[in-house]
Amino acid sequence: MNTKNSKLAGYVSWKLMMALLLLAMLAGFALRMATHRMAYMTVLAGSVKDLQQAKPDERQKLVVEVEEGDQQGTVRGKLLQKKTEEIYNRTSTEVVVRAGSDTKMVMGSRDDIRKSAVIHVTGTVCPDRSIAAEQIVILTAYVKVQ
Repeated sequence: MNTKNSKLAGYVSWKLMMALLLLAMLAGFALRMATHRMAYMTVLAGSVKDLQQAKPDERQKLVVEVEEGDQQGTVRGKLLQKKTEEIYNRTSTEVVVRAGSDTKMVMGSRDDIRKSAVIHVTGTVCPDRSIAAEQIVILTAYVKVQ
C-alpha cells in the first residue's frame, strides 16, 4: 500500500512539474513577443512635407509643441521634427489640433496639454487643414525640444 501511494505521489508531482514548465515557457514566449512589439512602437512623426501634402480625411501622425490650448479642445502649436528618439527640432509650421470628447488620451490627461507640452497626435486632416485628433500621447517628460 505504501508503494502505491508513493507511485501516485510521484506521478502527481511529475504532472505538476510538467504543467509548471509549460506555464513558464508560455510566459517566456509572451514576454518575448511583448518586448519585440515594444521595439517597433517608436513614434512615427510626420514631416513638414507630409503635412503640407496631406489631403482632407488623410490620417496623419504628428508631434506638436503646444503654444496654447482652450477649453473647447483646440490646441495651437508648432510641428516638431524628429532628430532622435528623445530629441525633436522645432519647425516654423503651425498646427491646429482639435480634440473632442472621443479623443483617447494616452500617458497623461487633458490637463497636461498646456504651453510647452509636447504631444504626439494621431488624427485626420480636416478641410481647413487642422487635425481632428483621434489619440493624443503626452510626451513632455520623455523628449527634449531643440
